[in-house]
Amino acid sequence: MATENTGYAREGKLAEWLSEAHRIHMIGIGGAGMRVLARLLADKGYAVTGSDSASLEGAMALSLAGIPVTPPDASGPIIDADLAVYSTAVPKDHPEMRAAEARSIPLVSRADLFGGLMGSYCECIGIAGTHGKSTTTAMCGAILEADGRRPTLAVGAPLHGRLDGYKKGGGGALVFEACEYGDAFLAFSPTVAVLTNAEWDHPDYFPSRAAAVASFARYLSLPSVRVAVINRDDEGAREAAAELCVPTVTFGFSEGAELRATELAVSEKSTEFTLTERGECLGRVTLRVRGRHNVENALAAAATARAVGVSRQAVLSALSAFPGIGRRLEYRGTLRGVAYYDDYAHHPTEIRASLSALSARGRLFCVYQPHTYTRTGALFSELTHAFGAAYRTVVVDTYAAREDADRGPSAKVLAAAIGPSALYLETPELASLWLREHVREGDTVVVMGAGDVGERFFVGEHAFSET
Repeated sequence: MATENTGYAREGKLAEWLSEAHRIHMIGIGGAGMRVLARLLADKGYAVTGSDSASLEGAMALSLAGIPVTPPDASGPIIDADLAVYSTAVPKDHPEMRAAEARSIPLVSRADLFGGLMGSYCECIGIAGTHGKSTTTAMCGAILEADGRRPTLAVGAPLHGRLDGYKKGGGGALVFEACEYGDAFLAFSPTVAVLTNAEWDHPDYFPSRAAAVASFARYLSLPSVRVAVINRDDEGAREAAAELCVPTVTFGFSEGAELRATELAVSEKSTEFTLTERGECLGRVTLRVRGRHNVENALAAAATARAVGVSRQAVLSALSAFPGIGRRLEYRGTLRGVAYYDDYAHHPTEIRASLSALSARGRLFCVYQPHTYTRTGALFSELTHAFGAAYRTVVVDTYAAREDADRGPSAKVLAAAIGPSALYLETPELASLWLREHVREGDTVVVMGAGDVGERFFVGEHAFSET
């Protein structure tokens, strides 16, 4: 596989390529990060084209934005490109990669190109972490907007009412999600580095928890960083920040955190808490998004905003109005008295948090699509214990992404290990048929996974016209 962080930006080639380029072709444009980058490049005046063989949803969003997407073709738009960009999902022997090399078209990774664009912003706020990046990034952007700063947003999930996670700003701030996979975020230049938490994930790249935490530590220590915002309650985050030489702001539920949430009140429709800063009460927040984990995301966003001088009122009003983002406990609709949610959770910690947030209402059914075989294998024991809040769990075939099936246990094996409350069905479509026969009024269904499970489940009977 092609690695994400190639180092071109630090070798000084990228600025020259960007200054000379007019046409930029993006290989694997359908991925969330690539789609956002494509929109950003188009807004900067480049003629952007892209290819993708899988993401119909991504192609639709880009086409509506005026960016043409075609199937991969070595004799297609790539031949007229001045610069080619690729994602982590693109293998080195991809025909368009070979075509670019044969025609001496510069090739650059998504991370390096995105990092190379950051110099045009006076404030770059990068949100990193194993969990909560997308929601925290969107929350932080909403707070800065409420303060009149008009930031540019680059989020790895669709913003509310939009088809992707990009929003063009008018100010000098960029708020972006900083992904750790492939050490991609080490190509970035955040002035404010945020760490929501640090656990072991992406075992196909990070061989151990220690390796993952060390990568987060390197991110926090990038030379561009002026201030770091750290989750005081998370052990991995504390380890990653242990040797920092820049000012830090901490958030959490514990007494030592500078930004804290106290007096939590959780209901089926909202989560309320009192926000304090260094012991002073800033006000009461009523989140429209559910779960304790979203309170933690809100604290991260509030701490970041306060670190860059945002007003108290902007923090309180924006958090209370925040509508959520796509596939993060996203309510899709109710059918015959059964409420349906779409969720991105694929790591045991995320699964437990999402199921806990939904468990107050009747019986809870979970349709889960494992994401990659290596993750399933490395976190197998934790996964088997992550679904305790669900009444029944339907496990469908693994979304392999960049992997082969022989790299870890199958979905069928996982379902058996979870126990009698779980069953294996091959596809999301079969899970939909099974649920029709087994759910009743008052139940809740959450469709969960980082692959295509939501796209495949929410069709036909479950293609809600209103969400």
